[in-house]
Amino acid sequence: MKYLDLHPWNLPYDEAVKVQRDLSSRLILKLPEIEPRLIAGADVSYSKGSDLFFSGVIVLEMPLMNVVEEVTAQGKVDFPYIPGLLSFREAPVLMKAFEKLVNVPDVVIFDGQGIAHPRGLGIASHIGLILDVPSIGCAKKILVGHYEDPEIEAGEHTPITFHDKIVGAVLRTKRNVSPVFVSPGHKMDVPSAIDIVLKTCRGYRLPEPTRQAHLLVNRVRLSTET
Repeated sequence: MKYLDLHPWNLPYDEAVKVQRDLSSRLILKLPEIEPRLIAGADVSYSKGSDLFFSGVIVLEMPLMNVVEEVTAQGKVDFPYIPGLLSFREAPVLMKAFEKLVNVPDVVIFDGQGIAHPRGLGIASHIGLILDVPSIGCAKKILVGHYEDPEIEAGEHTPITFHDKIVGAVLRTKRNVSPVFVSPGHKMDVPSAIDIVLKTCRGYRLPEPTRQAHLLVNRVRLSTET
């Protein structure tokens, strides 16, 4: 899978923030006229205190969520953990995995934020722009914004607002289970992101693409630790 080389990754804080602000203006917040068939999930895993990161991308086919392809990669990471700059820490090893993909996904779901981010460029937006594919952030925690809890039934959702704009949704994917925080990445809007996440859920809190990617990278990481 090809991607755009938009900037170097190992940048000082001020330059990384400037990159985020510049790139956020290039996002397209509307889903193209497509019926998504191949949905990818992406995730990263690492041991506490380790600079060796493992990434995984899994491609599933709608509507049955059959596995089409899975790829993994690993690499040393020296960018520090800084809230709001997750993509500079995790994207390089993720891009190594995406490079191996033969099947180009119609949509990629990331375990992280899209535009629900201080500068409007979470990891889903950042990598979605670099890959030039529709992308969604589906996080387990909120980063910015305000919301009200949705009702307890699966499918219920409420908006996330930040600076008086709707930047995502708090989505209940399973009855009476903690919601997930969904936001558009690139070439995506809020209603489409909600719809795609719900269509890819299979009885778990997390949508199947990111759930499967999480299991994949942890298997790979644990196999190197034993």
